Amino acid sequence: MSIIRTGFLGICHLAFCVFVLAAASTTKAQAQNAQQSLSWPKQSIRIVVPFAPGGTTDFLARLSAERLGAELGQTVIVENRPGAGGNVGADAVAKAAPDGHTLAFITTNNLVINQFMFKSMPHDPIKAFAPVAVIAEAPQILVVGKGVAAVNLREFIALAKSTPGGLNYASAGLGSTPHLAAVQFERLAGVKMTHVPYRGAAPAVSDLASGQVQLLAVGVAPVAGLIESGDLRALASATKQRMSLLPNLPTASEAGLPGYESTTWFGLVAPADTPIPVIDRMNAILRSMVADSKIKERFDKAYLLPMSLSPEGFRKLIADELPIWEKAVRDTGVTMD
Repeated sequence: MSIIRTGFLGICHLAFCVFVLAAASTTKAQAQNAQQSLSWPKQSIRIVVPFAPGGTTDFLARLSAERLGAELGQTVIVENRPGAGGNVGADAVAKAAPDGHTLAFITTNNLVINQFMFKSMPHDPIKAFAPVAVIAEAPQILVVGKGVAAVNLREFIALAKSTPGGLNYASAGLGSTPHLAAVQFERLAGVKMTHVPYRGAAPAVSDLASGQVQLLAVGVAPVAGLIESGDLRALASATKQRMSLLPNLPTASEAGLPGYESTTWFGLVAPADTPIPVIDRMNAILRSMVADSKIKERFDKAYLLPMSLSPEGFRKLIADELPIWEKAVRDTGVTMD
């Protein structure tokens, strides 16, 4: 009996020692992380935008750089590195040192869509990056020309069903978000239309207004003026709730197409293995920025909706959207080299 008791005590003592060592190791790691956070940033920070200057991604990156620089007391530089649908700039950050000094400001395409669109990727977006903060989304709306004989979404769906392949929809190019959003619309509405790809949103909007094409799924900013003038007609928003800046525009669900949602979100990522305290600090700064009423005004003017998620929430957003966009890409049958 005493042997059993002695053995039991020995096991308990060993378990206690293992626990103490594990706790000490954890405490040491936490201390090291905290120290890294306190000593960061040690130099200027570079935010790579994998698209050309002047777009929404660039606008939001510069807004974030300004706020991070002010809060951290360090220079934050924005560098535009476009190419291969954003893969060139993103890859430069994926392979950078995970020290919080090289970041990327990306979109849904970079983290979710491109891996299904391109035959080969220079990196695995899920493994290569640590989500920092998602700050805004650009919801898409379904827009038709004023000459289209449909005043609401139900009428347009009925019109498309009556003439399979007879209506044209525009996009900003093969594999673009407007293209994928239109394919999703076709699938959910049970219609078949003809795709007319353009080199960007501007020429697509122009031909929509002139009647060369009948439908475009697009963000609000490129078409706001034409909707106001009456040259284009908005049928529905691809959002869960009505947009505050377009309160009279019904959501797709309200207009007769439940489940149709399509937005592009924008956020900051760091190379994988960047210290968690560094990520948390940037996340707190950017969430504070999004809550700023002056920033909200700038978002409103750009027809952007603010988003505020923790790094874990951002990671879940990515995971939730992977199967949605994978199906959308597969339905197009489009692949890029």
